[in-house]
Amino acid sequence: MSILSLDFLVFFAAVLIVYYIFPLKIRWVALLAASLVFVALSGWQSAAHLSIVALTVWAGGLGLQALRGVRMRKLLLTLLLMLDLGAMMLIKYQPVFSDWFGFSVWEMGVPLGLSYFTFQSVGYLIDVYRGKVQAQHNPLRVWLFAGYFPQLSQGPISTWKELGHQLLEGHRFEPEQFVSGFQLLLWGYFKKLVIADRLAATTSALLTENNALPGWFVLGGVVLFAIRLYMDFSGGMDVVRGLSRMLGIELPENFRRPFFSRSVAEYWRRWHITLGAWFRSYLLYPLTTSSASLALSKGASKALGKRVGLALPSALATFLVFVFIGIWHTANENALVFGAYFGAVMATSMLLDPVWKAMRRRLKLPRGGWMTVVRLVRTWLLILLAQFFAFTNSAAQGFSLLRQSFSTWDFSAFSEKMTSVMPLLEWGIAGAGLLVALVVDLLCERKKDMDARFLNAGILVRWPLLLMLLLSILVFGIYGSGYDAQAFLYTQF
Repeated sequence: MSILSLDFLVFFAAVLIVYYIFPLKIRWVALLAASLVFVALSGWQSAAHLSIVALTVWAGGLGLQALRGVRMRKLLLTLLLMLDLGAMMLIKYQPVFSDWFGFSVWEMGVPLGLSYFTFQSVGYLIDVYRGKVQAQHNPLRVWLFAGYFPQLSQGPISTWKELGHQLLEGHRFEPEQFVSGFQLLLWGYFKKLVIADRLAATTSALLTENNALPGWFVLGGVVLFAIRLYMDFSGGMDVVRGLSRMLGIELPENFRRPFFSRSVAEYWRRWHITLGAWFRSYLLYPLTTSSASLALSKGASKALGKRVGLALPSALATFLVFVFIGIWHTANENALVFGAYFGAVMATSMLLDPVWKAMRRRLKLPRGGWMTVVRLVRTWLLILLAQFFAFTNSAAQGFSLLRQSFSTWDFSAFSEKMTSVMPLLEWGIAGAGLLVALVVDLLCERKKDMDARFLNAGILVRWPLLLMLLLSILVFGIYGSGYDAQAFLYTQF
């Protein structure tokens, strides 16, 4: 059941009524029941795998808390991580294994939210191991933490400290919080249905007509894909956070206007924030503080100097983390190219950081002003290169489109090419939607609390704005008979 569907909205309305009718202390049971129904409707495979993971994590957490020996606790944690992460990779990479063996090893669809509930569950186990949280004795509470239905579609990835107590404590109905959640929900639908799904036509054209497309269209299409991906993913996050906020539950922010970043490192601090936080906490930091990293740092300091010696382990660990992020995305070569590219950019930046700082001092380059524009453009170009491999089906196709973007810049058939992809009215709607989203992001980037301003605006301003947003979704959204509502791009990750 897609969170875009009318069926889901009816389902969620029923959940809201039941949740706020239940006594405060057992409102978590209403969330549990809703999550069980939602997962069951998504297929028996999703329900079975999620339940096995939750039971394994529940029992494993109790075992980690009960054991006292360091070696035994570490052994149990390693076994649990191998089971959970191994199962995820086997399911995600089953096409690869089928190619290796020459036949289908098993027939199983990817469970809804596989990566999200796996990462969340693994984080819980590691936090119990580290003594940051207490293991839960009730398996149903662990199941709810892993299978909380709004975030199964595409995250965010929460820790027990962030989400667990919110799910269990119950929340009173707060009108302002409810309206704030409804506004965020509508804003997410606007970004997804009015902008992202409308731009899907340009991506389809790039994949099917790339040999016949002029270079300017290829480059523009890749830019629009990057924007589409942001509107799709961040729009989905807004929907999920809005749904949860209407229940009184605040999920962590997952996007913070990444295209205003002035470096690739800043971009990744603003893009898919909870995934980055997960990898930093549970993979990057353990790698950089391991005995192997300390030995590498010591050896590199002697051979290459102290600065390089200190930076090299972190740079290498960062590269490996981005390779893992690429592998996690999907089972094709482009995912590896995507991850390795960003890993190389990040690692190189870390190693050469002292050189850049010295150059800035010698050239007396300003931190703001025109230099900000240069840094923004540089970051956009670096990000754009990766997008050629984010939506194509092979590395060869990605490189082919990249070469194509530098050739045949003939604008003689500009209007014909544009209208062959979408009618002018559709381009106008997409452009107007993007302009609205840009203005909102600019205001937020200038530290304007739009949510607070909206809530304090008064009924005569607030509700007409909500009505306009709702009508724009109903009139201009891509949905219904004769249209093609696209699934969220990150649903099956």
